[in-house]
Amino acid sequence: MINIKKIIDTLNKKASFRTQEGYITRKSFAARKREKNQEFIQEVLEELEENHNHSWFEELYQRNEQTLNDIALFYRGNEVTYGEMFEHMKEYAKSLRQQGIEKGMEIPICMSNTPELVYLLGAISMIGAKANIFNEEFDPEYITEIIDGCNANLMFVEDGKYEELKEAIDRSHISNIVMTSLTDSLPKTMNLYEEYDKKHGKFVNTVNEHKSKNPNIQDINEFVQSGIKYQGELISDVNLDDEFTITYSSGSTNSSRAKAIVHTVRSFITIGRCHDTDVQKSASMKDFTIQAHIPTHSNTDIISSISDSLMQGSRLALEPIYDKDFFIDSLLINRPNYVVATRSFWLNTMKKAMFDERYKNIKMPFLLIPFAVGEQLERNEEKFINKGLRKLAAGRDKIPSPVSPITMSVAGGDCEHGGIFWILFRALQSKIPGRKADVAGLNPFQMVDVAVLDENGNYCEPYEMGRLVANSPCNMKCYKNNPEATEKFFIKDATGKVWGDCNVYSFVDEKGGVHMKGRIPTSKEDFPPFVIADTILKDTKNILSCEVIEDEETSYYVAHIEFQPGKSNAEDILMSAKQRCANEFGEEFASRIVYRIHSFDEAFELTGCGKRNNQALKAEGVTEKCVIPVEVGYDGLYKLHPVVSKPKVYKK
Repeated sequence: MINIKKIIDTLNKKASFRTQEGYITRKSFAARKREKNQEFIQEVLEELEENHNHSWFEELYQRNEQTLNDIALFYRGNEVTYGEMFEHMKEYAKSLRQQGIEKGMEIPICMSNTPELVYLLGAISMIGAKANIFNEEFDPEYITEIIDGCNANLMFVEDGKYEELKEAIDRSHISNIVMTSLTDSLPKTMNLYEEYDKKHGKFVNTVNEHKSKNPNIQDINEFVQSGIKYQGELISDVNLDDEFTITYSSGSTNSSRAKAIVHTVRSFITIGRCHDTDVQKSASMKDFTIQAHIPTHSNTDIISSISDSLMQGSRLALEPIYDKDFFIDSLLINRPNYVVATRSFWLNTMKKAMFDERYKNIKMPFLLIPFAVGEQLERNEEKFINKGLRKLAAGRDKIPSPVSPITMSVAGGDCEHGGIFWILFRALQSKIPGRKADVAGLNPFQMVDVAVLDENGNYCEPYEMGRLVANSPCNMKCYKNNPEATEKFFIKDATGKVWGDCNVYSFVDEKGGVHMKGRIPTSKEDFPPFVIADTILKDTKNILSCEVIEDEETSYYVAHIEFQPGKSNAEDILMSAKQRCANEFGEEFASRIVYRIHSFDEAFELTGCGKRNNQALKAEGVTEKCVIPVEVGYDGLYKLHPVVSKPKVYKK
């Protein structure tokens, strides 16, 4: 029987060994550096209270009032200046007031990344209301709960999403609907990118069709016109601790009823201020084009793509289509210098760039900083993505050859914590002295306090595996209407200090880099599958990706594997993986691992947020697609035997 504690202890002995050799000390280099910067960061946070204790809209305006003629938004060839954007926000705010929206009211919204969403967010912020941005793919009954949980009798919905929401809306208290369309802000002449867009069929305005069937619907022009004569109070007194957005978790555990996350104004202004060059000591994003394409119900899109881009005075390219197969086209349309996307989106894009005839001649010299978010990026995958980025000549517009910026960057911070981690050009920093080919960990922003706790809440040594926790002004306020989940999120360490739980295994290296691993199992008796995946992924030459799922019915582990392109010797690759697992965990445990090969074209099913859908892998379980490598004779040949029937149940 495998001993879970023994495995974790084995991992942690490696950390102790390094410590004994004097490779690291308890007070690491990173800790000393952070202590030195603590006074400076405290001054920054105190200055927020003095000079930034206002609405998100006011912060955006103060930051950009000297550059109102600069381009703020790009949408399919249509360019909107900062001055025009602020005027639209004021028009929307007047209409909201005219239609009865007051400070503190919560407005349900189901829209894509369009200029209309940005105008609406600014208007909501200006009058001190709250935006509840949800996904049309949620369970219909849950959508009704969300809408009825908002105290405004007004909602915003996109025409292409309305049919999926109609039943839920009809059951709700809402009787006033503003309907937008992806076509509202298309260029007046023609959409230069119609060839890219027409295959999706989403750039068709069906607002009038819906209006003819429902008198409660008004189009966006009617909404704007309603506020023209408004003469009352427009701007509310808003402070940092006022609630601003309700967005939703990625749905990794329950995609149809993702948890509602409440963030205050403080989260948005803090991340913007701490991204400034005088605080973060990084290059200015002022002249950058940054793409927003992650679904808008995710805080990652609102805070890290939309808000932070406008905070830095960047050019925000709004992409309403979220599809891994369209992502490469969206990059060619928007030409972003900086974009955050999941690793699966990046992997799929590089497959197309290297092996799809339609894209064999394309280049992306504009793409300087491709960020991977949402999940850990394995070394094997980073290697493949960087190969694709080199083929695309990524970044050459900004930094010419022979200086090559074509390496993967990583950002992070779950929706509850905000975008609190990032690292530029990770592969350039991957070879740490004294270690072999480990990738660098995520760098937290200076205003973020992170720790790794053991099962008793004590602080782990560097490289010691434990539970990652984090605190910053960007922490969520709570889960809406879910005190039980909120209580589980805010946990105490052994000293009584309260932290926001990241709910993942992690360790911190001697540089302070955070290395996230798999999610922490719900039961202490469960074996963390990432340990198996790490062992299998040691073969960087042959294996691209690996996700390990425990089949609850049999207690067997299914290693879902995708090979590096062009690898056909599956028998040898899997037998080597099996032998590594036997050496690491013992023959008995290794015999409980079966292998499911995903073809290069099939890849992995994704959630609505573009992350790997582990729930789908769990639902698949052990099937006839699973195989086990078996030695044939004495000539070194191996054969893959299909798992015809499910193995016997293993008693823990």
